Amino acid sequence: MAEVEQPFVSRSQRVVDYGSTIQTRLAASARLPSFVTIESPRRYSKMSHNTLSPHDSQTRWQRLEYFLNVLNQICIGFVTIYMSYLTLRTGLQGTSLHAWLVTIGFSFFMAEGVMIHYGGNVLTHSYKRHTKTTIHWILLTLGGCCGASGALIKMIQKGFSLHSTHGKLGFTAFILCLLAMTSGVSALFSARVKRLITPLLNKTFHNFLGFSCFVIALTTQYYGYQTGYFKSRSETDFQILMKCLTLTSLVLTSYGPLKALYQKCENISRQF
Repeated sequence: MAEVEQPFVSRSQRVVDYGSTIQTRLAASARLPSFVTIESPRRYSKMSHNTLSPHDSQTRWQRLEYFLNVLNQICIGFVTIYMSYLTLRTGLQGTSLHAWLVTIGFSFFMAEGVMIHYGGNVLTHSYKRHTKTTIHWILLTLGGCCGASGALIKMIQKGFSLHSTHGKLGFTAFILCLLAMTSGVSALFSARVKRLITPLLNKTFHNFLGFSCFVIALTTQYYGYQTGYFKSRSETDFQILMKCLTLTSLVLTSYGPLKALYQKCENISRQF
């Protein structure tokens, strides 16, 4: 009968060996305790859904400017196309030639010209400044020549006897147009005449004259819808529509030039 082996107890380690060939090894180093960092729950402040970042507000304002500019382009196009249709179908003679020239000159070319540098202009906002300047003086040269010629034709026809509100405003627009074109040449070569007048003052004066001419010219156009020439060729409802479109175009077109004029006045106040 085989003898039962007695268990061997090691003194160096508390492990009972029953004769197995597997040896127990101690870890080379003691196991260090590890800690897990428990983060406290974060508290988030309540944010209103109506709160917009400055970038979002600026983007919405730009979209509004683009929309209003598109609306303005529609008003300008409608007035120009209808007046061209009304005058061309009866022949460009006398008052018809006068009405067509001032509409093309002031309501179209000048309106588009004063909006060239406006950042909200959907037609030219991506153009470089040099390109905008070139288009600006081309449009205003065409607008000034057409508008002044149309006003001069009517003044010669009337013998410079202007008693109505439409006639007096038209004569004022004619004078301002000539002054604005002269100041435009000076502003175009502002770097060469900077010894006489600083470029900032030169361009500010030109902007003021050009904007004043545009406002007076479109106001004259508004009163032109009350003349016998237009009343005899259109219905009352259409006269009201043309007045509304012209005033809308005047207000929307004036925003860009007024903004630029205000910025130039601020720069002048800082320098002086």
